[in-house]
Amino acid sequence: MSATGLLRRATLWALLGASLPAGAAAFWAGARALPSHGRPAPGVFVGARVAPPDQPLGAWLEHRRLDLAQRPITLMHGFTSLEMKLGDLGIELDVGATMGDALRPSRSGPWRTRLGELRRARRGEIDVPLRWTIDERKAELALASIAPAVRRDPKDARLDLDAHVRVPEVVGEELDPAETLVNVMRGVEEGRDVFVVATRPVGPRVTSEMLSTVDIEKVVSSFETRFQLWGTGAGRAVNIARAAGFLDGTVLMPGQELSYNGMVGPRTRARGFTDAPEIVGDELQNGVGGGVCQVASTLYAAALFGALDVQERWAHGRPSSYTRFGLDATVSYPAKDLRFRNALPYPVLVHVYLPRPDMVRAEILGGEPIAKVEYLSGVARSEPFARRIARKSFLAPGKAYRHQKGIKGYSVYSLVRTRYPDGRVVERGYSSEYRPTPEIFWVSDDYDETQLPPLPDGAIGQEGHAAASAGTSGAG
Repeated sequence: MSATGLLRRATLWALLGASLPAGAAAFWAGARALPSHGRPAPGVFVGARVAPPDQPLGAWLEHRRLDLAQRPITLMHGFTSLEMKLGDLGIELDVGATMGDALRPSRSGPWRTRLGELRRARRGEIDVPLRWTIDERKAELALASIAPAVRRDPKDARLDLDAHVRVPEVVGEELDPAETLVNVMRGVEEGRDVFVVATRPVGPRVTSEMLSTVDIEKVVSSFETRFQLWGTGAGRAVNIARAAGFLDGTVLMPGQELSYNGMVGPRTRARGFTDAPEIVGDELQNGVGGGVCQVASTLYAAALFGALDVQERWAHGRPSSYTRFGLDATVSYPAKDLRFRNALPYPVLVHVYLPRPDMVRAEILGGEPIAKVEYLSGVARSEPFARRIARKSFLAPGKAYRHQKGIKGYSVYSLVRTRYPDGRVVERGYSSEYRPTPEIFWVSDDYDETQLPPLPDGAIGQEGHAAASAGTSGAG
């Protein structure tokens, strides 16, 4: 080896020997700077915050978990905001998982990597994200509580027979719980407090395409009833027309059910209904929507004679003057409904309208009748009514007024006989109980009851004195 080579080798060993003490010193200095047991590396952020040095990491994270569960959040659906707390959705800080992540920097890998992470922590460059857990059952219950505010019911396509136009369907929407939770969890991880509610479409039962299959030239069945237009009948006429409008043009596919209350909805002034006499207990009183039962009764009879499958029908508390015993149907939103199913092999259209100002008519359109339906009824027993006297201080002295005519009570049995072209005969029977309707006289405080006219035929006697009381619910 030349003198120059020997010189170079000697210089290399000298440099190497000098560097070893410096490297060892750096190593031991780094080792002394490593985080203590149970503490994150100095300067490490956990969810954008640095753990206080005088508090155990686990206790600090548990405190944050409790605080975050009370954090107000907002779920947005269009222009509607729904307020709740993060914990209401079952979303909480996962203390164990977050703690494990926070302790990981500078505790694994080669010593050079660990020292590098220590330097980055001191410079504030490491922020460990919070980890979250979700109680799916709690989230499901919380979202179920807001689902009604989000839901928008679909609207079936229908035919406006007066205007001769086809009214297209409207697709509804409902809350999508799974996708909403995905949106919330993504937003929580990003530190947001406002989240968008996810929805999914709800299709209508009847589409415009289905309407093309309805043969509106053929009448399956029909029924009509009449009403008065003067006096107390004026309000009833308004309500009858309003209820008919909600029902007219409804299409029922084979097997599909119609709910009267579902179609007509609440009887309120805001929806176009007005005051009119309705049955409350055993007395006629004014109420919003009086008269809608006549539409229900008319539609019930049309469904019965069309061989549709009646699912729910309630008799009135007293006989109805506009139809036969057993062919009436009382409705009261939302307790008592009229429901029937299209049992025919083809779609039908429900046509409810006023062919003249004092008449309501219900038609089932769509095809040839599949059977001939006969209706028979008979009175099993009758019950006399009583006279009721109610003193009214607003009446002038010595005045009396017959407020209500008395009607006997009846127990009626109905038989529906359906004859099919193949010779089959199906019979179905049902009962209707009509309570006696008292004859009611309003009299002044000083009126002598002996001056009242004799009891009419069918009356059993006098109930005695009673103050008229207002009911809470009724039927028209």
